Amino acid sequence: MRDYKKGKMLLESRPGQLIPPATPKEGQDASSGDQQQRRILEKVWGSVEKAMGEMKNVLLTQLQDPTRTLEEQEKTIEVLLDFHAGDDALWTYFDSQHKHILNEMMKTHRSATTLIKSTIEKGSLASEPGNLTLYIAGQLQTAMIALETKQADSIIARSSAEPVWQSILDMIKSISETMLSSLPNFCKISKNFMEGKYRKPQVPSSGNRRSPTQSRTMALDVVKLYISLISEFFTLSDMAVMSPNTNNPTSSNLPSDSHSLSTAHYLMRILGELQDTVNDVNALEISQEVTSLLKGLLESAKWRFEDILVGTWLRDAKLFYHLEAWVASSTDASATHYLDQLETFQRQLTTAGFKLAGGVDLAASALAKPAKQNPVPQAFVSKLTKAFFDALYAFLDGLMFLASNESPIVTGNIPAAEVSSTGPNPLELLDLKDADIRKLVIMSNFTQLKNAVIPSMLNQLETALGISILEERQTLLNAVQDRDKALFDSYVKPKVKAAMGILRTGILDPSMDWYETPQPTEIRPYMYETLIFLVSIHAQVNSAAEPLLDRTLSTIVNELAEEALRCFRQVKRFGMGGMLRATLEIEFMHQTLGRYVTPSAAKTLSDLYNKISQAYSRRPGDENLQGNLDGVKKTLSDTRRATGIEFLCFKQTKSASSRSGGSRSHKEGSSTSKSTKESKSKRPS
Repeated sequence: MRDYKKGKMLLESRPGQLIPPATPKEGQDASSGDQQQRRILEKVWGSVEKAMGEMKNVLLTQLQDPTRTLEEQEKTIEVLLDFHAGDDALWTYFDSQHKHILNEMMKTHRSATTLIKSTIEKGSLASEPGNLTLYIAGQLQTAMIALETKQADSIIARSSAEPVWQSILDMIKSISETMLSSLPNFCKISKNFMEGKYRKPQVPSSGNRRSPTQSRTMALDVVKLYISLISEFFTLSDMAVMSPNTNNPTSSNLPSDSHSLSTAHYLMRILGELQDTVNDVNALEISQEVTSLLKGLLESAKWRFEDILVGTWLRDAKLFYHLEAWVASSTDASATHYLDQLETFQRQLTTAGFKLAGGVDLAASALAKPAKQNPVPQAFVSKLTKAFFDALYAFLDGLMFLASNESPIVTGNIPAAEVSSTGPNPLELLDLKDADIRKLVIMSNFTQLKNAVIPSMLNQLETALGISILEERQTLLNAVQDRDKALFDSYVKPKVKAAMGILRTGILDPSMDWYETPQPTEIRPYMYETLIFLVSIHAQVNSAAEPLLDRTLSTIVNELAEEALRCFRQVKRFGMGGMLRATLEIEFMHQTLGRYVTPSAAKTLSDLYNKISQAYSRRPGDENLQGNLDGVKKTLSDTRRATGIEFLCFKQTKSASSRSGGSRSHKEGSSTSKSTKESKSKRPS
């Protein structure tokens, strides 16, 4: 190259030095010899120029080769500049590389999206929504078991949608790698060009007016295409124009059969891949505009991914009732394991949402360092909080559905999945197809939710997001209370109605003349029948939800006391025998059910005794009232002993008496009864 440049310079400036003086031959003048020498030189130099032109073309072709290293390309550019090529060599490089990167990115995007759509179509169950719900529920159950046993994230994320998610992740990686395989060299040469590294002072201008900064615009084009392809696939929009309280429609490029735990796993991996790419591009320091655009891409991706996550989160919350396997919790036997799963599910999805919102850097480089939490924008906090509560309300509706006649255990519409084993399961002894049994179990779950699970979850949410949700907390607990009351009423009201029917029939029996009936020597069958009915209720509640015993029986006893008062108010007068019989039968019920007599019921019974006393019409021959009362007391005592085993379940226990409700009521009722009878013995006729 040096010899060529020297020769070219001499040829252009001092051509005579390259042509030796010609010795004329005989009969030939000197000028003719010089012309011959010049023709030879031109022929030789033409061959040199041709060879150098071919070399220049080879070098220009090499500049268009995207596989060459930065060092190789820079060396080629230097050589071409020695050819006095001006900026043409650089623009050959920029134009060809720019076109190549854009074409390759588009090609990668097209082939990847075609593969993704094909994979979605192969495994699609969208045309069968009923089957899809059960299918997702089954996979979610398997994922929850993996989550509870602390298996790897990749195991938890397994689903039929995994091939689609993997294809999407591969697409993101491929487009990123295609861009980053050439863009760093492009930007380095562009930066050097703008800094004047490739300018040769002795090289005349080629007249090309393209500004070196145009190469930076070309790099910007590449980044814009990258952003466009990602945005098009995920239907990204500027976060500022999105409504914080609505979710965008799910993209047709995403799998519909992915359970939320799988969705969360892959969204975090995809966002991590995007974050890595953005970090790599920002490190190239292309321009502030590129940095701003990439920041917008990440914000839009985070918001969109949050949308996608929330959509599957709420969908799975609505079908989560399918995961109720009616297995007792290992931590609290009064509730089912379903509540443990519910809490675990909420924690996992909330954590994923927090990470997607930027609470944790998901880039691969950051994952290798100790976890550091970042502040989360308020819009994301609001979105996460709303999703958390919406999911909880969906769970409450699911619990109500489990108690209904449409419950999966009744219809047999149960997903095919393994069930988590937590040891011996007392619930397997129950007939869970019985609506009353299911109601009791669900009510017990509501109690556990209200007292422990929900407060614990909300405390964790407040701590994690740094928020206060007092109003939302109270509204949610009220919703739990309302559903619990509705379920309790649906269970207890039929029982109350049946028990009151037995009691009413006995008290208002047409064959019973309360004025003429003789002194009682036994308690009539209707009272046994009433109490035996309550024994059956006690047995059912005790077997399914023992903590509900006091609430259930206290409610029934309170209603029975009210009904007894209403019935006896219809009796206009009592004779001695009627007054004693009424007192005996009600006192027998009072003492037998004393454990469940609330202060309200005790007052009602006190009013009842007073009513009987007031309606007593004394007649001649009633002088031996005290002796008759002693006989009634003996009958009561004998009957209580005789039925002790039969009604043992109602007996006041030490643990129950320490709760103070029943025993005090019983004592108050008994003492009221006693004082009433004593007052009656002193009443004049």
